[in-house]
Amino acid sequence: MGYIPGEVVEEVHSRFDIVEVISSYIDLRKTGKNYVGFCPFHSEKNPSFTVSPEKQIYYCFGCQNGGNLFSFIMQMENCSFPDAVRFLAQRSGINVDPFPASPAEQKARARREMLLQMYTRAQKYYQDLLWKTAGGKEALNYLLKRGLTNETILDFGLGYAPQSGGSLTGELRKSGLDLKLAVQGGLIREKSSRRFYDYFRGRLIFPIGDSSGRVIAFGGRIVGWGEPKYLNTPESPLFNKRRILYGLHSALPTVRRKKEALLVEGYLDVITLHQHGLKEAVAPLGTALTEDQLSLLRGRVERIYLVFDADTGGETAALRGLELFKNEGCQIRVARLPRGKDPADFVCAHGGEVFRQKVLLPAGSPTDYRLYLCKKRFNLKEKEGRISYWQAARKVIGALRGNLEREEYLKKIAGEINVSLEVLREDLENKIRSFSTQGKVTVLNNVKKSDISPRELVERELLSYLIRYPDYLQALRAQEVKADSFLTGPHREIARYLFDLEQGGYQINEAVLLSYFSGPEMQRLIMQMAVATDLVEEVRVQKAITDCLKKIKTLHWAAEREMLIKSLQDSEKIKEISATLKRISELKKWEEELYRSGEGEDLDV
Repeated sequence: MGYIPGEVVEEVHSRFDIVEVISSYIDLRKTGKNYVGFCPFHSEKNPSFTVSPEKQIYYCFGCQNGGNLFSFIMQMENCSFPDAVRFLAQRSGINVDPFPASPAEQKARARREMLLQMYTRAQKYYQDLLWKTAGGKEALNYLLKRGLTNETILDFGLGYAPQSGGSLTGELRKSGLDLKLAVQGGLIREKSSRRFYDYFRGRLIFPIGDSSGRVIAFGGRIVGWGEPKYLNTPESPLFNKRRILYGLHSALPTVRRKKEALLVEGYLDVITLHQHGLKEAVAPLGTALTEDQLSLLRGRVERIYLVFDADTGGETAALRGLELFKNEGCQIRVARLPRGKDPADFVCAHGGEVFRQKVLLPAGSPTDYRLYLCKKRFNLKEKEGRISYWQAARKVIGALRGNLEREEYLKKIAGEINVSLEVLREDLENKIRSFSTQGKVTVLNNVKKSDISPRELVERELLSYLIRYPDYLQALRAQEVKADSFLTGPHREIARYLFDLEQGGYQINEAVLLSYFSGPEMQRLIMQMAVATDLVEEVRVQKAITDCLKKIKTLHWAAEREMLIKSLQDSEKIKEISATLKRISELKKWEEELYRSGEGEDLDV
């Protein structure tokens, strides 16, 4: 990892407030002295993500993910620590590039920058071909027939890749660029040694941007006949299609303002909706929606519309999306289009306002959509069809947690199949009761007891105070409390590092510990300790630390007494029994004296 001097890191850090930075990714609201919001790293229905402006850290009580300003950028932008520093440095006008990095990192960074330059050059090249060549004219006419304007085509940087296999390859070679690197980046392919050809041929080109709008990949639609109809750039050092939503960079201002997003299926859906004023539209890249893609919207929106094509593929995509969204803390609405139509067709024919009124406004809940798909499968004019519909619908309604919501859907279905509400309600309750009984044993068997002992809990509490109030470390050393006083494992590792930092006169805080312990489990433990210090007022910390030390001593003595008591069962010699009883008595006496004397009430700090 490249070295960035501590003073530069601190300078970058001092330019930003963590609340402002995180607020640019997710919505936060003030609660007391902290800010809370929905966690961007996991699905949740109630906000448990907390940001402390005082400590300049964040922590999620749901998934135990936490860290500082740089940790957050590293996770959201999927980058290393040096890159997170540079990412923020660029925004604040600080130049960190002149500082030395390892040769490997220098090479990787240079290759990444070169790939970005190649994609920028390729995008401009493809765009010129769309407007200036005979082959591009066919692709351009297709776009115009689909209802796009010249301005929209230019805004989204659309282009054309000619059928000949060496067009872009020749352009890159002419510019003296590294063709081997272009192969790794997915722009061209290598047939044999030093023989290269274009990855995209005879296709309409859709540039794909990252969160900053930089082109990192292309999507290509065949012009004319051929397979596959759509083709994406292969995975590369720049591009992972599971982590990208097409159109997100353009959509973000509207998404943040309206706190809504429209999820559609294709490139043209996104572009056409944007052209008609629905600028909150985004799309996955030819695959089912992924958790990584969902995390790009998480915390930013209060409502998400799923507007997929009105065909079997669209229905399947919608159902997959609903499974992914089931634990989200935002409202999910599923829109239904006329059969055979996609969002682009509809909005071109009727306009953006009609799309809102006729497609988005009537959009139903996930349960409405699931019941709609159930109903489509059966003929309700026949007895067998009505029974089958109820059996399918019963599974959907049985999964609902709210009794009032269940009741509303039962009334609706009772009217649809002409069966009394009481009959349906009783049948549903019997089915739920049967399911609950079958699952009870499994649930009980899956209950896990806590693996954290009382001693570990006390040590964790003590370490949490020491992380926040490191001045007490010197006082503890004076009382011969050291790293070995902690149980072996992560607590002792953290304690040893704290004492070493204190003896060396170094600064101690959560950020220092997080940078030293890179493992996710250790970072999670440190963040749990860091946020726990809010539970005790600063004026009471000294007594709290003293109480922790007392508890650790008494727990140690209690464990020894228990071991000695057990040993009496196996002992037959009078002298051994007598010595053991004497030791047990001493341990008990020490414990009583410790609490009676108030030992350790005054720590010199």
